[in-house]
Amino acid sequence: MHLLLEGGARWVHQGLGRLRAWPWFVASIVLGFLIKENFPFSHWPMYSNFGRESGYVYLVNGRGEPLAIATFFETAPRLRRQFEREWKAGLKRNRQNEGTISNAEIEREAATHLLQRLARRLSPENRAAVGSLGLVRARLKMDEKRSITVSERTVAMIGFDGIPFAPFSHGATEPKESL
Repeated sequence: MHLLLEGGARWVHQGLGRLRAWPWFVASIVLGFLIKENFPFSHWPMYSNFGRESGYVYLVNGRGEPLAIATFFETAPRLRRQFEREWKAGLKRNRQNEGTISNAEIEREAATHLLQRLARRLSPENRAAVGSLGLVRARLKMDEKRSITVSERTVAMIGFDGIPFAPFSHGATEPKESL
């Protein structure tokens, strides 16, 4: 019986402690509404130091029309990271070879390698509809007047000749290729 009373007293003491904190909790909510801070829907940016230049990449068909990246079981951020990884590896190889290849050629090789890997995932029916596959690189620049300009260019375009169809399953990863 003594243990039961001791446990009940502890429960009441904890409950009273929570009740004492209740006014502070309510006050923090009211204060948040007054200063318009509605976490997680904040009015203040989480990252306030943006660069003046950024970019993205996307895929196009033979007619230059954008393709849904989900068709290839990818996301836009992953596509950009894959392209940049290939491009940086090419820059590193070029430095090791005393810089014999131009930066534009390195970029084209990186895009071609990525496109060939993605083309394997495209079914024969989709290949016929697409015609060819290209990678477009877009650059966004903001000037001093906060005006944004976008420049786009097709980095590489490939056909499907000689590229076998290898369906991609969600749980599997593609075999690593040597560069």
